[in-house]
Amino acid sequence: MAKQLYDYWFVQFDFPDENGKPYKSSGGKMVWNDILTREIPEDWNISELNKWLEIKSGFAFKSDTYVSQGTYKVITIKNVQDHHLETTNCDFVNEIPQGLKAWCRLSVNDRLISLTGNCGRLCLVTEENLLLNQRVGLLSCREDILDYAYLLLSSKEFQTLSNNLAMGAAQANLSPVELCKSMAIIPPEKLLEAFNQWIRPIIGKFIQNEILITTLIKQRDELLPFLMNGQVKVGVERSRLNYDLAYQTSFFFLNSIVRSIACSCMDFISLVRFISSRNNAFTLFSAV
Repeated sequence: MAKQLYDYWFVQFDFPDENGKPYKSSGGKMVWNDILTREIPEDWNISELNKWLEIKSGFAFKSDTYVSQGTYKVITIKNVQDHHLETTNCDFVNEIPQGLKAWCRLSVNDRLISLTGNCGRLCLVTEENLLLNQRVGLLSCREDILDYAYLLLSSKEFQTLSNNLAMGAAQANLSPVELCKSMAIIPPEKLLEAFNQWIRPIIGKFIQNEILITTLIKQRDELLPFLMNGQVKVGVERSRLNYDLAYQTSFFFLNSIVRSIACSCMDFISLVRFISSRNNAFTLFSAV
C-alpha cells in the first residue's frame, strides 16, 4: 500500500491538488525537465540526493569477536531482504566495539540499504539491540523526508540505477557516494506533510506486525523442543501445565491468524478506496 501511494503521488503525479482532485489527471500543469528527460509538475524542484540525504556505512566488525548467542545482533548484507529485516541467522557480540559510531546502534524505524551483492535492497529496522556492519548503509536525513527517501530508493527507477552503478568483478559493490550524486525530484514541503499523514500509519502498522511475527517465532522456537520430546502435549488436559500451555499456544497462534486476516482485509479495503479515488477526487481516502 505504501508503494502504491508513493507511485500514485510521485510517479503518476496524481497527488491531491488544491481542490482535492488528482493533479495530473485533472489537467495540472506539467513542465519538461531536461535533466530527468521527462515532465514534472510545475514549480517542483530537483536536486542531487546528497543535498538532503546521506547513506552512512556500518562498522568493520572482526569475525573473531562473534559469538553464537549474545547481547547484540550484528546486521550484515544477508539480513537485508526486500522490505524485511531477517534476523534469525545473525552473529552476535557481547560488547560494543571501541570506535563504533552512534548511528551503528540501530533503532526501530531506521532504514537500511544493502551495498554489496544484491545491491539496493532496502528494509526497515523492527528490533532493538542491533549493530550495523560494514557494507550495509543507514539512510540519514530529516525525519519529515525519511519515508519519501525510503520509497524513492525502493522505486523501479532507483532500483535500476543502483544495479547500474554497482561495480565489481567477483561481487557487485554500490558506492553510497555515487548513488547520492543522482538527481531526484523534491516535492513541495506542504505536499510532503500531507504524504506523511497517510504513509506514517501504514509504516507504523508494518513495524507492529513485524514485531508481532518476531515474538511469535520466538515463542514457537521455545515451545517446539518441549513438544518434540513429549514434555508438553498440546490439547491434552493431563495436567494444569499442559492445559495452560495448550491455551496460550492456541491463543497466540489464533490471534496471529486473526490479525493477519484483519490486516489483509484492511489492506484490501484501503486498496479499493485508493484506486477508486482516481475517479472520486480522493474523497474515499477517509479511514475505514
